[in-house]
Amino acid sequence: MTEYPEYNGNTQAQKVTLLSHAGGVTKLGMTSLASSLSMDTQGTSTSNGDLYTGVFDISVRNGYRVTGFSFAATLVGVLQVAEAPPGASMVQPGNARNSGSMEASALTGPHGQRIAGESFRQESLDGTQNILLQGMGLSLTDPFTMFISGMSYVDAQLGQYRMNGPDYSFDVSLPAYASYRFVNPTLTIFTSPVPEPGTYAMLLAGLALCGAAGLRRRRGARSGAPA
Repeated sequence: MTEYPEYNGNTQAQKVTLLSHAGGVTKLGMTSLASSLSMDTQGTSTSNGDLYTGVFDISVRNGYRVTGFSFAATLVGVLQVAEAPPGASMVQPGNARNSGSMEASALTGPHGQRIAGESFRQESLDGTQNILLQGMGLSLTDPFTMFISGMSYVDAQLGQYRMNGPDYSFDVSLPAYASYRFVNPTLTIFTSPVPEPGTYAMLLAGLALCGAAGLRRRRGARSGAPA
């Protein structure tokens, strides 16, 4: 598995943590995504943004198939703008903004054909929001690639106000603050055993027997009807 982060064009070391692997469900904690895309304005007039791209080359063990995947995270955003002091006139209003996006897709083939996935975009979050991106109903036995890409952005501008008195006037700057965080981002891969050819034959035979039984019941019902 390989991740390619971007931060002002600089590559950073990445971390993926195996959280659990049981019952055909593998959960991976995306530690680097959480650290790369979680940011704030630190109470000053500033803008800050970052991109994340994770490319995971996945091989499927013989006798198994990947049936789906999901990406889940909790988004936490804070937007704060100080109120103007009583009697002050506004020179420039304070402002706080944040936004984020995420895509989780499965790709196959030499050209990275997208076979399943979802994307999400959100703006102006002041609170928490859970996201879940999925690709289900798959049956992948050959190697494939998981592509995880995200972005976060925060911006805050201090408010400028003028205090006027009988014999004085002065300007004050009041704080604004914005933050955006990805909490517990988790990639989950779902797998199941591939049935043996004999199992398929048994399933087909069972369907044929069920159909024959249904046909006999219909014929019996017709033969027993009054003339």
